[in-house]
Amino acid sequence: MLHTIKRQIKKHFGHHINPDVVILTRKYVDMIEINFNALLGRHFLPHPRQKIEIETSGRCNLSCRFCAYSKKITAKVVMPMNLFQEVVEQAAEMGFSEIGLTPMTGEVFMDKGIIEKMHYLDAHPQIKSYYFFTNFVVPSEQTIKELFNLRKLKFIHISLYGHDEKSFCNLTQATTKEYHRLVNNLNYLYDLYNEKRSFILRMGWRTMPSFFKLEQSSPTSELQEIFLKFQTYHKIKSNNTLLYNNWGGEITQADVQDTGLRINDGTQVYRKGLCSVIFRFSGILADGRVSACVCRDVKGSLVVGDLRKESLSYVLSLNNPLYANLIQEQLESKFRPVCLTCDFYNSFYQKMRMNASIKAYYKFDFVKTLLNQPPSEK
Repeated sequence: MLHTIKRQIKKHFGHHINPDVVILTRKYVDMIEINFNALLGRHFLPHPRQKIEIETSGRCNLSCRFCAYSKKITAKVVMPMNLFQEVVEQAAEMGFSEIGLTPMTGEVFMDKGIIEKMHYLDAHPQIKSYYFFTNFVVPSEQTIKELFNLRKLKFIHISLYGHDEKSFCNLTQATTKEYHRLVNNLNYLYDLYNEKRSFILRMGWRTMPSFFKLEQSSPTSELQEIFLKFQTYHKIKSNNTLLYNNWGGEITQADVQDTGLRINDGTQVYRKGLCSVIFRFSGILADGRVSACVCRDVKGSLVVGDLRKESLSYVLSLNNPLYANLIQEQLESKFRPVCLTCDFYNSFYQKMRMNASIKAYYKFDFVKTLLNQPPSEK
């Protein structure tokens, strides 16, 4: 049964392909594609008023060795309900209809009011869907049960760290109590999964590469058992990682020594032109500040405004010098330090790798017109 997991790894990464070969191959393929499309004047930008991230919790219950949570300087707070409602109203007024609730470096269930916030999104006529990623250690059984009452929850992505108790504790620097709570939560979710629900379940497997080399034919831990039950009986989608993100240069190989994990340092990414990620993953932090990109900016260097002082329509517009300058810099292929080391970079001369669900792309002139619209008053 464990071969199911290993087949997933081979599906995404081939038969033991050297990660350095993958990185260099992608760099030169990108270089050809980007320059070819630039020559033809082709742009592939997502609609900048479709999806936005709202971080309701800047706190996390784990301290994963491959995550920059311990190095972040953005606020480790929970967004109050009144601010959340104000943010959603402003976002909906601008046309945003899809909300991502995944914290940049935090855990969504560390917000004790998250279910109330999801019900608020459910009831909002202009919000079509929302989703989140979670380590799934924190929620109570009552909270898990409440997820099945939500109508617009698009998907839940559960990140699984380690393949047994020892590896879980090693990677997350957590206790055995948290490991067993995760396993119990997964079993409870499995028991409920046949009930009517709006969401799709996905899982991401994050563990030591040595695990996939073991010649095992059956699960050797409770975590492996429940993962395989979900795959076998519910056919859930899953993904696996052998090459880990560097969090804009904050995580290095030294942070994961003795684990066998590989960190992509981001220096072999070919960069030319505006990064389209800023139009897909702009977002509001838990303290109300707005970041042009909430993918990996744990130091807040891409913060372009504060909703406690300004309207969202102003902050995410070319009327805002902080936002306009960032866009102009990238159009000239001038990148800030966090962007120069980020391996999530996606030139607007190529389609987005991070989100295959995008159905339409736009040229920069169209996006610029939207960003030039007059802002509403706060």
